Amino acid sequence: MTGREFFCVERLRTDSFVTEQKITLPELDDIDLKAIQVYLLNKHKNNALATCRVFQANGKWMLGRVAVAKKMRGQHIGADMMHAVHTFLRQKDVNYLYCHAQLQAKPFYVHLNYHVKGDTFDEGGVQHILMYKNLQ
Repeated sequence: MTGREFFCVERLRTDSFVTEQKITLPELDDIDLKAIQVYLLNKHKNNALATCRVFQANGKWMLGRVAVAKKMRGQHIGADMMHAVHTFLRQKDVNYLYCHAQLQAKPFYVHLNYHVKGDTFDEGGVQHILMYKNLQ
């Protein structure tokens, strides 16, 4: 990932999570140092249109920081990105992918065949639920 790509991804994540959602936890964290960063840039390579990260934690593959640029929402690029992530992980023989889904994003994950596991919980002042997808 180049510095330019990092800048574009971080700008999108900050716009989505800090500016729009008012989440006050640090947007960058140590997970970013080990995560696989997934992103789609615009044709000029000066803005990220969609991004997420995948990483291993406690023996499980986790998905996080899923964001789509406000002007691109509803155009299925988030779903397309997720399908690419699923394909990539299947090629690595990963069986399950987990995420802490924001409750407002639950329908997005359900549409992608994710399943709920457990009760809701607070993360950064936002209600989340653990969800998983069987990649087999």
